[in-house]
Amino acid sequence: MNTLKTALKTYGLIIVTFLVVPISVAFLVWLASGQNRSGFADAKIFSARYIAAVIMLMVVLIPFFWYAAHRKPGAPLTWGEAMVAATYTFFVLFWLYGVVPHEFLNWADSELAWRPDKKVIGPEGSWASWWGFWQKIPLTIHLQIIRDVLVTTLYVVGLGGLIWAFAFWNDREKKAAAAGEVEQVSAYGRPLVTKAKS
Repeated sequence: MNTLKTALKTYGLIIVTFLVVPISVAFLVWLASGQNRSGFADAKIFSARYIAAVIMLMVVLIPFFWYAAHRKPGAPLTWGEAMVAATYTFFVLFWLYGVVPHEFLNWADSELAWRPDKKVIGPEGSWASWWGFWQKIPLTIHLQIIRDVLVTTLYVVGLGGLIWAFAFWNDREKKAAAAGEVEQVSAYGRPLVTKAKS
């Protein structure tokens, strides 16, 4: 089982979902504001606190993958190890469900100013480009709705990641057993022969 490859895929998913998507949406909202938009430096499209919270989430996951690679599946667990594992799991969940969404909401509410009074789509919307396309839509959508959709996406991805992490940890024994059943072959594809017993 290649835990490093799995960890890199997980980090890639976190970067795309937690960083690229929200920052891209913030940039597109700024871009769509047309004449109402401020300068790029004043738009606050990047939030150092939110980016630091996501990077810290990735750092906090390092022990999970390290233990998944080094701990033998089925090894007995002492009471002390169980307490450390429970505390670690609580901290990961606190960071994933508490700190990261909180920092995103702070960024959206204060720096991006995604409030309910900023209507962008609908008859009263401020997005009027494309021959008034956005104003012809019979729904009133304000920036707080976009904020809520994004933070819900963070929670859903976090929940899916938690379910995947439990399944990944529990399937280590099955994968180790399956890897042991595979016949060892040489670089040329021939079965390896052990030394003859004398």
